[in-house]
Amino acid sequence: MPSRNPLKQLCHLDRSSPDFHDQVSNILQGEEYNQWVPNIQGDDLVGIVNYLDKVRGHVSPSHSPLKPP
Repeated sequence: MPSRNPLKQLCHLDRSSPDFHDQVSNILQGEEYNQWVPNIQGDDLVGIVNYLDKVRGHVSPSHSPLKPP
């Protein structure tokens, strides 16, 4: 069992931080998340979906959109 709940880690991130995108990515690609997510259910499942839905607009794409010529 992971030592820390990734949802709690995500919820403690500062959304205004310029490193927010990297921090979210690091958690979602981390070993604790990979061990946690296959067994997620109930309130944790609802929580992770709600959290990611809320922050998806705050996470900027890694590539700038193409500008028309």
